[in-house]
Amino acid sequence: MTTHQELFDDVRAKYPPSLREQGWYLTTASSLVATGKVDSLAQLYLYLTALPQFSEPGQRKQLSLRLRGVLLKEWTLVGIPLVVGALAALARVEKAEDTDVGFDGNDDLDRGRVHQRGVAFLQRLYQQNLEPILETWGSHSEHFQWVEEDIIYGLFLADFSVLDSIETQLVVLPAIMCQGLRGATQWHLRGTRRLGVSMEDVEGLQLCVETIARWAGKDTEGWARVRDIEADV
Repeated sequence: MTTHQELFDDVRAKYPPSLREQGWYLTTASSLVATGKVDSLAQLYLYLTALPQFSEPGQRKQLSLRLRGVLLKEWTLVGIPLVVGALAALARVEKAEDTDVGFDGNDDLDRGRVHQRGVAFLQRLYQQNLEPILETWGSHSEHFQWVEEDIIYGLFLADFSVLDSIETQLVVLPAIMCQGLRGATQWHLRGTRRLGVSMEDVEGLQLCVETIARWAGKDTEGWARVRDIEADV
């Protein structure tokens, strides 16, 4: 079986160059968690901290903050059990001096501002496709639209204080892909393209996610492809 070192070397090498420096490990972390390989997040952290770009304590603090950002977003997509397992694995290998212990979550509790940023990001990603999706929810639409706008997007996915909008999609897309959810994958392929990521780079991102998924034992046959949705972008 391919080792962690070999897997990470492979994904890092073939990740789209325009997104590679800070993006490849976000996608890798998200994919590992979504495929259930939560303990492998510790191996990813150890791999990263052996690289020159994370040789200083300040750089490792920033890395820790960004991986926390992955998990804070990803729980809305794959659920808390997987994320807390990954969180525990990460915490086991981090050193106290390399972590950021600050907490400013209460700063985000301006409900009006949270709602506005959630709606704004949803509109950027979904555009004309949003209303038809909401209509499929029937009598439950009002309740779950609030969850989407104010909680999932407002509090988490549209919080760009650590990960920006494109980096957020580098977490969201693999988390959904690795669950084999064809419809939702197509939504976020469109969304990633609408944020300005090229079709070639999205395809390269998909190939990396599929590499990790196959390593984790997933069958990727029939997964949605960016070319399938290009006409709708």
